[in-house]
Amino acid sequence: MIALDHGVRYLDLNYLGTDQLIACAVLEAPEGLLLVDPGPTSALENLKAALREADASLADVRALLLTHIHLDHAGAAGSIVAEAPHVHVYVHRLGAPHLVDPGRLLASARRLYGELMEPLWGAVLPVPESQVVVLEGEETIRPGGRLLEVAYTPGHAVHHVSFFDLDTGIAFVGDTAGMQITGTRCVLPVAPPPDIQVEAWHASLQRIARWQPRRLFVTHFGPSEDPEDHLAQMSRRLSAMAEAVRHSLGAEGDDAQRAEAFHEQVMADLRACLQDEVLASRYEQFGQPRASWFGLARYWRRRQEQKQ
Repeated sequence: MIALDHGVRYLDLNYLGTDQLIACAVLEAPEGLLLVDPGPTSALENLKAALREADASLADVRALLLTHIHLDHAGAAGSIVAEAPHVHVYVHRLGAPHLVDPGRLLASARRLYGELMEPLWGAVLPVPESQVVVLEGEETIRPGGRLLEVAYTPGHAVHHVSFFDLDTGIAFVGDTAGMQITGTRCVLPVAPPPDIQVEAWHASLQRIARWQPRRLFVTHFGPSEDPEDHLAQMSRRLSAMAEAVRHSLGAEGDDAQRAEAFHEQVMADLRACLQDEVLASRYEQFGQPRASWFGLARYWRRRQEQKQ
């Protein structure tokens, strides 16, 4: 576990044996530990091992703070509560029903991942409704006795929230600020289907900036030390990617060919930024520009349908 600031550490979930893909933040509160985005059940044993190395366990955890319910961020929530029934799970109201009854979420994921569902994510158990704390955004919460502000930050997902720790000035922003592996200055928007909203996403970046955070913490992967530059770069790249997809919709070929061309261009830009093929492979594995083409294409096509 890596110390970040006063009472804030983070751990690498070593997802599927690969480092620098999923980070879980650990906040110390007067009543115990808070976990921001505990990751999928397939990495839960790694999470528990990291806690043991810090002389802690799930028994010390008081709350899970979910930026959103995608399986790479929140898939383990039900399994954690099953082992530690005292744990409360904080989530936006639009995500809460899918924690209590994950049937629709799982059906959608199975259509995408098929037989890989179990090895990728592990079991996805329901969270008892009594353990769910519903968020709207723009409230102040005190899980375990630690003061945090909540902002509603849709764009990547309609149920996305971000958390701001007033003690340290760290904003825990999930996927709203994209993917940036600690130590690089390369930001990649991650925009898979189904509910990408570009205008809302830009507004969410502005909302995070209003906190004037000292640091950002992104789930993929870790702390970002220059929030102003990071958010500005994220906004530019989101606009550029959205426009590239919009223009590609009229290109020859089918959607798979358009997505492939987009993927190759985004990865070429990332490789130029990173100058490191190992890091580029991590961005490709979790950033998945090909999937972002489909998410942004859906956004543009829905806009066109609304105009008709």
